[in-house]
Amino acid sequence: MINSTISTPRKHLAVFALLAGTLGLAACQTTPTSPVMQRANSTYETTGLGKTKVQAQQNALNSAKKSCGVRQPIVINDSVKFNGMLDERTGRMVEQAGSVLGAVLGTRTPNLSRDDDYEYTINFRCQ
Repeated sequence: MINSTISTPRKHLAVFALLAGTLGLAACQTTPTSPVMQRANSTYETTGLGKTKVQAQQNALNSAKKSCGVRQPIVINDSVKFNGMLDERTGRMVEQAGSVLGAVLGTRTPNLSRDDDYEYTINFRCQ
């Protein structure tokens, strides 16, 4: 009986330490950044990759923000390239048909998208 009252604070401490460690590791995780190349006239270039266009844009902008530090990245020009197995429209139709078929048959939908389907390249300046 005495051991259980003594070990209770230890249990709480152990649980707290585990939670703190987990949160600490989660805070260390960052989105992958792409290399940033310096170009002429204090401009930079980086490319973000992602399964979606928005994700690729966010990855590129995160790299730009990290590169600029306390200053803001100002995008000079940008371009998006789709690198998927199928073209965008066909890929969407196949995934939609697969999800409908999967819902009817109760099977898992195959995922055709990859982490590098979209490539978003930006040229920017830190200001």
